[in-house]
Amino acid sequence: MNSPTDTNEKLGNEITLLAGQINAASYQLLKLIARFDDAKAWSGGGTVRSCAHWLNWKCGIALGAAREKVRVAHALEIVPLIDQSFSTGEISYSKVRAMTRVATPENEDFLLMVAQHGTASHMEQVVGKYQGVQRNIERQGELHEAEADQQKSRELVSYQDSDGMWVIHARLPAEEGSLVVKTLEAVARPAQAEKQAVRKQTLEAERNGDVSAEILGERDERSLEGFPQVRADALVVMAEHFLATKGDSGDIQSLTGSDRCQIVLHVDINTLRAQHSKPGTGHSRCTLDNKKWISPKTAKRLACDASLVTVLEDDAGKVLNIGRRARTVPPAIKRALSVRDECCRFPGCCETRYVDAHHIEHWADGGETSLDNLVTLCRYHHRQLHQGNYTISVEYTHAGQADPQLVFLTSTGRRIETSFFPQFPVRALATVEDEMKKLAPNVDANTCVSQWRGETCDYGMAVDGLLRRDVQCC
Repeated sequence: MNSPTDTNEKLGNEITLLAGQINAASYQLLKLIARFDDAKAWSGGGTVRSCAHWLNWKCGIALGAAREKVRVAHALEIVPLIDQSFSTGEISYSKVRAMTRVATPENEDFLLMVAQHGTASHMEQVVGKYQGVQRNIERQGELHEAEADQQKSRELVSYQDSDGMWVIHARLPAEEGSLVVKTLEAVARPAQAEKQAVRKQTLEAERNGDVSAEILGERDERSLEGFPQVRADALVVMAEHFLATKGDSGDIQSLTGSDRCQIVLHVDINTLRAQHSKPGTGHSRCTLDNKKWISPKTAKRLACDASLVTVLEDDAGKVLNIGRRARTVPPAIKRALSVRDECCRFPGCCETRYVDAHHIEHWADGGETSLDNLVTLCRYHHRQLHQGNYTISVEYTHAGQADPQLVFLTSTGRRIETSFFPQFPVRALATVEDEMKKLAPNVDANTCVSQWRGETCDYGMAVDGLLRRDVQCC
């Protein structure tokens, strides 16, 4: 009878065996991705943004992870030692992903040695510290270039975490960052002073015993909120103040939602109805305010979801009347559309932020500005649609059907499928194991196990070794 120790050791060997096989399979996947990307086989006639978007759509890989796989797949082409080690299942994708951020033919042997003798965490730390040292070396004596780099790297990222809280992360150059922080502190100062006063009052009342325990507890809870909470409140106050005091001056600060772009479009209705109007071919009055001619397709796209100043002109181009500005898609309908669609409706696209409302049947062709005639598209797929790379129509499978289906067709008339479930056929576990053995026949339970034995990783020595490789190759 096997002892618990033997059983556990066998279980561990099965895990490391499968991990090594997965490493080898991941290598094969990346090589296929590199070939697929080089051939632009993912483009779908121009309707798919990138290979990463195709992987997100067809393989269920998160967009960020898909971009990394494409990057690593191409990076492996210039580091043959890492490529070979990865192909045998010896090192994991996590280690390869980290190494390829800084790997060159000159330093890949050193990086591979660290990967073989350390963990994935060690590898991430070594690469991160090495990148930091490289940046500092590059910026020595070049302050103005460093400031320019800061301007280029400024960013603000916001997202909702699993419990619905908004996480806002910003990187700002010194001057702009100081301005934001000083503003936050100025707005937060009165609230902070009030909380400190409440705290002081609570302590005095507690000492004098002239306030009930319940009230004391409530006051104490309010006063214990720290400066981070106060600054969070201050940020909300700043946003509320901006929205409450914005004017109608027409500058960028007063534009919201579908008002983000106000265009003056000189166009006759026949041009919008035409499919292929060109200058000099009749019904070609289609220009912006700078007299630059645009195609009817572009005019339709701009008119889908923007503020318009309608300019009515006679045949000689004289202005007869200027109508008032009006939103094409009213806010109430736009909110309902956002709730219904949630994101870009093009198959496989998950964009939620930079989206437009598109008329399925354009208003120039008699289409209504109604929820049934609107669909949410991201800016990229909106442009692709108006450039003729695909079409959208509505299909009812049954008479009187309450939930119509959107039909997407390529420019050649091929239907773009909107559902890929189940993505993979169900196969017996034994079949999967046989295929893995064929893919990586030399992988055993020890192939991918790190040679690290618990010793401390000397990151200084590791970074110094990489820097010496840089000097040798220069």
